[in-house]
Amino acid sequence: MLNLPSRLQDMLQGCTLQQNHIGHSNSLVFRVAGAKDYSAYLKVSPSNWHETLRPERDALDWLHNKMPVPEVLFYEEYQSMDYLLISEIIGLDGSNERLRAKPDELVRVYAEALKDLHALSIADCPLRQTIDKKLEVAHRLIDENLVDESDFEEEYQGWTSLQVYRELQRTRPSSEDLVFAHGDYCLPNILINKDRLSGFIDLGKAGIADRYQDVALAIRSLRHNYGTNKYSDYFLECYGIDRVDGDKVNYYILMDELY
Repeated sequence: MLNLPSRLQDMLQGCTLQQNHIGHSNSLVFRVAGAKDYSAYLKVSPSNWHETLRPERDALDWLHNKMPVPEVLFYEEYQSMDYLLISEIIGLDGSNERLRAKPDELVRVYAEALKDLHALSIADCPLRQTIDKKLEVAHRLIDENLVDESDFEEEYQGWTSLQVYRELQRTRPSSEDLVFAHGDYCLPNILINKDRLSGFIDLGKAGIADRYQDVALAIRSLRHNYGTNKYSDYFLECYGIDRVDGDKVNYYILMDELY
């Protein structure tokens, strides 16, 4: 049983919680059913520094009225747990079979949505996910033995997290083309309704970063879903990249191994 904060209990009175097992998040995720005024999702996660839901709350608040994202309905840290209640966005996630069966349409929406996200002004954005910040966090994750080395991509199986970290230091790009980045831009983290983007979700790693943070993970996601680079090339065309920086693509894919 969840030990919910009292105000959240009041908000969810009469509702049922159905656990959602889709996705790779470490948080518990529940769809809230039976609410009178809204449909919602509840995320529950430990409040420790590497699992807290506060960064996602902050990103959603900053993106509110700028981009289609869930609305934060409730957030509280309670008894060492974070509780985040967000509105539901109607749509199928990008990994859905029905969407993947029409790859040209899906890839176009996927690329154009990212282009729009990256076009946001970052002048007043307080959220940072630059290489300095990412490497600082990665170092702490390694020190505290929190990196799952068994989950590395096939080409990095057998590497240690420290080897990955040293390679990231050795091959660090000389510059960053900073934009507002999703941070985990894979197909399950966009929602599509009637062939149009309806929302971005799972924004716990969002903030100012090199655009290739998202471009790289988008390419990886398309490779995983289609087993070919064909749609990666089409994604880049729709996004507007004529000459891809392969070194940055490889760098940010490698960076993600530590997260």
